[in-house]
Amino acid sequence: MWLKSLQLANFRNYSQLSVDFSAGQVLLYGQNGEGKTNLVEAVSYLSSLESHRVSGYQSLIQKDQATAQLSGKVNHNSRELLVGIELNRDTSNRYFLNGSARKKTSEILGLVRTVSFAPEDLDLIRRDPGDRRKFLDNSLVQLKPRLSGVKADYERVLKQRNALLKSARGVKNPELSTLEIWDDQLVALGTELAAERLELVTALSPLLQTFYTALSDSRDVISLRVVSAVGSDDSEKWTDIESDPKVYSQLFYERLDALRKKELERGITLAGPHRDELLIDKAGLLARTHASQGEAWSLALGLKLALGDVSRKTSNNGDPILLLDDVFAVLDKGRRERLVEFVTDYEQVIITAADETMAPNLDWSSKMNVSGGFVSA
Repeated sequence: MWLKSLQLANFRNYSQLSVDFSAGQVLLYGQNGEGKTNLVEAVSYLSSLESHRVSGYQSLIQKDQATAQLSGKVNHNSRELLVGIELNRDTSNRYFLNGSARKKTSEILGLVRTVSFAPEDLDLIRRDPGDRRKFLDNSLVQLKPRLSGVKADYERVLKQRNALLKSARGVKNPELSTLEIWDDQLVALGTELAAERLELVTALSPLLQTFYTALSDSRDVISLRVVSAVGSDDSEKWTDIESDPKVYSQLFYERLDALRKKELERGITLAGPHRDELLIDKAGLLARTHASQGEAWSLALGLKLALGDVSRKTSNNGDPILLLDDVFAVLDKGRRERLVEFVTDYEQVIITAADETMAPNLDWSSKMNVSGGFVSA
């Protein structure tokens, strides 16, 4: 798969833009703040319907504008798809496929597949569990778009269950007749989400080891696993997720029952996929606290490369589009060279750099200058 064209209106610093792309290695260069990352963000948004930079979408719409539009045409084996999105400040967003409106986001999710690399990827290794959960869930939605509905339903049930728990705090003999209903839905949806996460991590783990070894030139053993409060007898400890959905479901019910008193005291749900953690170990030590800067970069890049490999093996539309946003500026020479070796066989790689001299030495299919909301060859 490769992006053939992109159109933007009132999106970030682009009042109006229409640009054509070629397959192969594409370089977008220009000074910082001119709009390179905004272009990458737009392509990524067409894929995931989320920004990898901010939560929500309001900041994507230009100030004093009520709406923004973005559309992209992708090509695979001479088959073309046109995906369009209308972002509205005060009304519901609208989605289009080949010019026809679509009611459900699941109808366009996953049609454009991307894997993005950015300086912020270091957060996958260094920061909070929420960053790693988001990586897992966003990856799942791209690979299996129907899971966007499962994730949204889980979050809705979790919100309702938490509201009920909060309303019961400090109340003598609270009315909890509907709690079992929310428990049933939470367990059913949570079990499906946990099983999908485990399947993805099982696929990513050996690939991460391969890519990490090559990127870092290290023989350290890398471990990737999902742990959860479900199945543990201590709300402050986590265990590996049970692989059998029936067993996991039963453990989930038992855990909710055991935590009932604490949940009523605190007004929140204390067990479930929303509290899972993706643990990344290097040589038996937690990478978040024990990996050096270079090792952390190798792990972050390895995760993204592993995702790209899984995506290209499971898609009927060929390779995902690789988006490398200013990553070569933060990598040492060795990692830059090794990363290039892994990405140049993809159908399309879009790379941004502050100037041409900071970009890798590749056989570019096209080079484009980005300046002040304009793109020129």
